[in-house]
Formats: sequence, structure tokens, C-alpha cells
Amino acid sequence: MNRLVAAGVLACTFGLIVAWPRTVSSHASLTTTVLFDREIVRILNARCVMCHADNGLSFPLVTYEQTWLQGRSMRASVLRRHMPPWSAVAGYGEFVNENRLTLRESQFLVSWVEGLGPRNAGRVFLNVVDPTAAAPQDVRATPHGNHWQFGEPDVTLDVETTGLRSGSTRAVVDLGLRSPRQVRALEFMPGDRRVVSAAVFSVEGTGQWLGTWTPWHPYVSLPDGTVYRLPAGARIVVDVQYRGKSDPQMDHGTLGVFFSNAPASKTATDLVLDAQPAAGARALRGRARVSRDTFVWAIQPEIVPGLSSVEVSARRPDGGTDVLLALTEPSIEWPTPYLLKTPRRLTRGTEVFVVARASASLPPRMRVRIGQYR
Repeated sequence: MNRLVAAGVLACTFGLIVAWPRTVSSHASLTTTVLFDREIVRILNARCVMCHADNGLSFPLVTYEQTWLQGRSMRASVLRRHMPPWSAVAGYGEFVNENRLTLRESQFLVSWVEGLGPRNAGRVFLNVVDPTAAAPQDVRATPHGNHWQFGEPDVTLDVETTGLRSGSTRAVVDLGLRSPRQVRALEFMPGDRRVVSAAVFSVEGTGQWLGTWTPWHPYVSLPDGTVYRLPAGARIVVDVQYRGKSDPQMDHGTLGVFFSNAPASKTATDLVLDAQPAAGARALRGRARVSRDTFVWAIQPEIVPGLSSVEVSARRPDGGTDVLLALTEPSIEWPTPYLLKTPRRLTRGTEVFVVARASASLPPRMRVRIGQYR
């Protein structure tokens, strides 16, 4: 009996110890040397605040407080490679407008979030008081969406469009050209950055691609000595992509045009690849042959719903093949141009191919425009 009593007492004592309330520390130890004021704000400036700003496409990531509160969401997006939006596969070309986080940047962000998101390492105490000194300013990211970034345009044109959630709408603007002109660059400034995710420019009538605006690369600038030659009376078609709103949206954007009066030896044109379903294969295929030596400086796929991958390659006359661009899970919400850092020379007789695959049913067609100059 004594043994039973002793066992009962022991069990009750153990239960009290387990259930007894204990104090929990509200302070955890920092486990990272990555700081918001040093590494994180640089990443925000380079990759994020083009969309993540006040009155931007998504929640702001400008201040320390805003970024800290979204830290877990940022970490998940980075690990899934969901943000920033960039579909090009690494290793197949280098691009001026690349919007991919580097491995180092990804590690910084993940380490900062998992290390409790420290702001800074503190300030050095100098034991000096200056009553005339201004209060120290908090370090924050700096969006640049409210001014021209390529320079002051020669001509600015109003672009008025109305669109729906995840839809595209079209406007046509008249350049007012009374004689042929050379265009060296275009820049777009949307009126409401909360609803516009891209804008594609082309020449009315011919459909020649002139460039594409994205939040992270707001202008298109041709390679040195290269121009678009537009005839008198030319008009520019602007296809504006809307995102994130369910109601019709009116936007009053501005298109900036930069002319060139200098003699130009190279004229920019585009090579169009029309891809259609291939017999017996779950893919869209298209091809075109280069009739003269040319340089490729940009690739603009017109993404259609359902595509899982897109590959653009060039087969040289000697039989060798070079992959110019490879995309995985391209998003129709982000029409993206791929602007080569170094233009690729294609010799006469080279064949350019596009192969697009779908995860479900094949779309009826897609088109890829190759920006080239001779």
C-alpha cells in the first residue's frame, strides 16, 4: 500500500511540475549580421520598390517597418522564386533588364528574416550635442517612378486607356511627324502605377515592335548608332497590361520619345516567328531564316495562357545551335522583353526557331518578335 501511495504522490508531483506556468522570454537572440540599413535597402532599391511602393502595384517595401512586417512573405516568395517576376533560365544569355535576385541577394534576404530582421548596428556615441543639427533621417528605399529616368524626352504624348483586371487594352498615339524621323529611345510613365504592369509599343500598320515598358526597366534604348526610322504620319500603338483590379480602370499615361539627328548606320527592325501546333507533339513551333548578316539585341515573346516553357534558338549554317532564350512558367501578367547585354551576331542562312510547350491544352498560336539591326 505504501508503494502505491508513494507512486501516486510522485505522479502528482511530476504533473504539477509539467503543468506549472513558466516565464517565457520575449527577447530572442539575433543570429545574422545582415542589416536593413546596409544590405537589405540596397536589394529593395535594385529589385523591389519599382512595384512595392506607395501607390504601386503591391504593398510598399520602402521603410524598415514596412519591410519587417512583410519579412515572412518575402522569404517565402524568394524561396519559391515567385518574386521578382523573371522567367528566363539562368545560363542562356545575359540581359540588360534582368530582374532576378542573385544567389547572394537571396541569401541576404533569407538570413535577415530568419535572424529577426535587425535594422542597424547602432550609432557611435561621440558625447557631443549639436543643437543646430537636423534630426537623423531613417534609411529607406527610394522609388524613382515619378520622373523620367532616361532623360528629358524630345516629345511627350498622352496615352489614355481603360482596362480590366489582368487584361490588356490598346491606345494609338500620333507622333505628329511631318517628315521621316529617327527614334533612338522610348520611355513610358503610367498615370496610375497601382494598375499597370507593362506597356508594349509598336508601329501602327506594320506592327513593328518598338519596345516594352516594365516597372523594373521603364525605357527601351537602342544600341549605339542604331535607330528606328519612322515615316511621316507614323503612329504608335500602345498595348497596356492591367493587373490587380476587378473594376474598369482609366489610366492617363505619358509616352516619351527620344529622336536622333545624328547620322545612323544601323536600322532596327524585327524578325517575327509565328509558332503553331506541331503535328503529333504537345508544342508550338515556328521558324524563320536570316537572309542577311544581322545582330539580335532583343527578344519579345507574346505570352499566351497555358504555356509552361518557351525556347528560342539559332541554328548556324555550320550545324551548331545556340539557345538565345529559355523561359519557364512565363506569366501572361508580365509581358517582358529580354534585352541582350551583348547583341548576338547571326550570319546569313542562320535559322531561328521557337518551341513553346503547354502544361495543358495547346493554345492556337503564339508569336515571338526578334529585335535586330544590320
